[in-house]
Amino acid sequence: MTDPRAPSRYGPAPHAHHLLLYGGDEQFLAAALPFARGGLAAGEPVFIATTRHNTTLLRRHLGPRADEVSFAPVHWYRSPAQTLLAFHHKAHDTPGPSRVLGETPWAGLTRDEAREWTRYESLLTLALASTGAWHLCPYDTRVLPPEVLHAAQLTHPALTSGTAHRPNPAHVAPARFSAACDTVPLPEPPYGCAEFHFDGVRQIAELRSFAHRLAGLAGLPADRIDSLLICVDEAAANAIRHGGGVGHCAIWSTAAEVFCQITDPKGTLDTALAGYLPPDTSHLDGRGLWIIRQLSDAADMRTTERGTIIRIRMSRRR
Repeated sequence: MTDPRAPSRYGPAPHAHHLLLYGGDEQFLAAALPFARGGLAAGEPVFIATTRHNTTLLRRHLGPRADEVSFAPVHWYRSPAQTLLAFHHKAHDTPGPSRVLGETPWAGLTRDEAREWTRYESLLTLALASTGAWHLCPYDTRVLPPEVLHAAQLTHPALTSGTAHRPNPAHVAPARFSAACDTVPLPEPPYGCAEFHFDGVRQIAELRSFAHRLAGLAGLPADRIDSLLICVDEAAANAIRHGGGVGHCAIWSTAAEVFCQITDPKGTLDTALAGYLPPDTSHLDGRGLWIIRQLSDAADMRTTERGTIIRIRMSRRR
């Protein structure tokens, strides 16, 4: 990734992922307005995905030039993996430099959800590394909890205040940060949950039927069941192809989610970056985990002394 301090014909701190801490409208506008105006003046595409309040502020202060800015559609921030892919595609589909102001919505997240969104913020640095995108991430210090603000200091390689930019000495490398997220242990599946043991490819069809029946009983919508079955196929195939050839599936549900866990007792997996970034299209390895992250609402992957666990989570509310 380009050093934020390095000069460039694209202006200050290109190809960068910057943190903006703001405590009010004036602080937000002092950085966001020059960021957007500078991009427009340079002929660079400008994309903004922020709160309704901040969107209104920027539209008002940009005036007629607001029509030259692309504002995010509703529900831009769906899941961390899907949003990471969306920003990755947006940056790669834009020839030359571009600017993105992206403010992750933190309100109402559970602790597990917040951890995955902080991981997303860290991995966004990798997603932008080979592009000409300059990404500015505002964090509202008035409303965000201390743990979110602390994580923000660790996940952004550069800091912005007004029009000043500087390297962030607290930044942690994305692979290291993501690996630390995986040290949080997963709760054990509930006692008595439905289980299915499979041995080789000949039982994949039975595994699909098992997952289909349980997901239906849990009230998962039909389109979400289809996505779940694809995820189950990919996780089981990963266990058969790269692990011990056998595996175990457990399914349970809560009021909010349906969980499907595939365990490969002999598998090993470096989960820090697995499946987060689009795989190399020149070969097939790595696509299965990426597909799981794209089709599920969340996926936890761990390698322990008991093998590799892939826990797929599907929301019952969507």
